[in-house]
Amino acid sequence: MRRLIYLLLGALGFTACSDNSMMCEYGTPTVQFTVKGRVTDADGKPIKGIVISSKEVNFFSENGGLEAVTGEDGQFATQRVKAIGIHGKLLFTDIDGAENGGEFETQTVELHTLPETKIAEGDGGWDMGEYEVTANVKLKAK
Repeated sequence: MRRLIYLLLGALGFTACSDNSMMCEYGTPTVQFTVKGRVTDADGKPIKGIVISSKEVNFFSENGGLEAVTGEDGQFATQRVKAIGIHGKLLFTDIDGAENGGEFETQTVELHTLPETKIAEGDGGWDMGEYEVTANVKLKAK
């Protein structure tokens, strides 16, 4: 029965996702987005050298990931990615210990909880447009 449903969906231009993965092919709505923001300590001081990485993001293709490192001012920006929705998690990890002004706990942030701004319209079909997601994070000291 499942094969029949997949066949019918395929004939209509849709794709069924596997049970273990959200990765789909033709017919899957996608968005393009970047994440930018600033990482500070509890007092609002910028933290340099915090690694931002992604987890559980359903990228539409092998186009890298949401990765960045904060600069002197605590600012960061990821490259633009194409994904199946703005879902998943961002991890903020202190990898250099006390070197950046203290040791900080790793923090996880759900992407769907962050403010987003639509910066470009999609094509009206499966392209849902381009977004900029803002992640301003305060890390706790260890």
